[in-house]
Amino acid sequence: MELMNLLATSQNYIDVAVDGIGTIPLPWLGNIIKWLFDLFSGMPGAIALGAILFTLALKTIVLPLDIYSRVKMKKQSLIMKSMRPQMEKLQQQYANDKNMYSQKVMELQRANGMNPLSACLPTIVSLIIFMIVFSAFSQYSAYANLTQYNEMTKSYSAAVQEYVLKDSSTEDKYFLIAYGDDDNPVAYIEGSAQSNIKGYKVDFDKFARYYAANNENSAPFEEGAKEAVKNEKVISFVRLRAREAAAEYYTEHRKEQAFLWIGNVWYPDSMFNKEVPTFDKFRSQITRAAGNIAANYEESYNEVTANLTKQKDAFNGYFVLIILSIGFMFLQQFVSMRSQKDANELSSVDGSAARTNKMMMIIMPIIFGIFSFMYSAAFSIYMIINTVYSLLSTIIINKIVSVRFERNEEKQQLDKASNRAGRKRLK
Repeated sequence: MELMNLLATSQNYIDVAVDGIGTIPLPWLGNIIKWLFDLFSGMPGAIALGAILFTLALKTIVLPLDIYSRVKMKKQSLIMKSMRPQMEKLQQQYANDKNMYSQKVMELQRANGMNPLSACLPTIVSLIIFMIVFSAFSQYSAYANLTQYNEMTKSYSAAVQEYVLKDSSTEDKYFLIAYGDDDNPVAYIEGSAQSNIKGYKVDFDKFARYYAANNENSAPFEEGAKEAVKNEKVISFVRLRAREAAAEYYTEHRKEQAFLWIGNVWYPDSMFNKEVPTFDKFRSQITRAAGNIAANYEESYNEVTANLTKQKDAFNGYFVLIILSIGFMFLQQFVSMRSQKDANELSSVDGSAARTNKMMMIIMPIIFGIFSFMYSAAFSIYMIINTVYSLLSTIIINKIVSVRFERNEEKQQLDKASNRAGRKRLK
């Protein structure tokens, strides 16, 4: 009977639906990253912990390659140091002939068992790995933010469904009836996305009773209010609860994506970014990973995030990770340059190799700073841990190689002295 009265009252629909945006397929490395992050699910700073674990695991896997490369580089530097007197003579002799100098240096290096190219291949492999990881992190950042938004839309829609008639119940709470494209009621199916819903019709009598019971017996409408006014009141009421549900989902899961001063590690640690970005910035990140997103999603995005005004005004970070990325990379380049001092000074007749390396000591930190500024804080964490790991391994490996090289040099000197003494005794 109530359904018949409702149909007789109105043929208008109200629309309180919001749209999800699909998903982003992850590559194999993205799925590994997801698995690692899921290990810390529910923990504060889960994503940051996952990024740290991923970096340590990856660096440990490629550690033999790093050790080989750094051992070769350090040995070559020590060999160059031992050849310094000869190299300096060549620099004086061929000061005006760079090509001849390079040729003589290569002959001298081969004579001393040195192959400058032997350390290049591991470096190239490391660079390829870095770019693959960069791509995976960039794609996963978009995946994570899109997944969060879609889960918020589900919470929003679930809150709307709390008021939708599920059966023939006369309970006042169910004051919405879903209708499909054929103007027939849509049967409610638990857990269904109800994609065939065209809109909802309102039982105003039910709504008035439910509203009064939950708002100190106050009436939702003025007497004689027009149907359009009543519909707007119902929409406002339902949206208020739905927005709260979406915001509650965000708040409950925020601890996983936050890290110390950073609100969302899937956005840059920057005051130019907000914890919850505008639709344009949200779409920009998703578009980089999954292609263009239509602008008509903006209304849904703004509706789902309507109760996150505080997060929309909050800085996502304060450039801390950007500064650390630059600082640690500069330190790594400085240590590397110092360990290759003789090679840098003697590789070219005019010192151009040394100048190039000094330029790289400035350029590489700037590149890392740009990556940190433009991409996610999670990737910045990866770069920092990766750099610190490489820095410490470089220092340790250089020390071990230097000690062994010195011992070998001493042993060779002792063997030469012993051989000379033996020859004298024979005479």
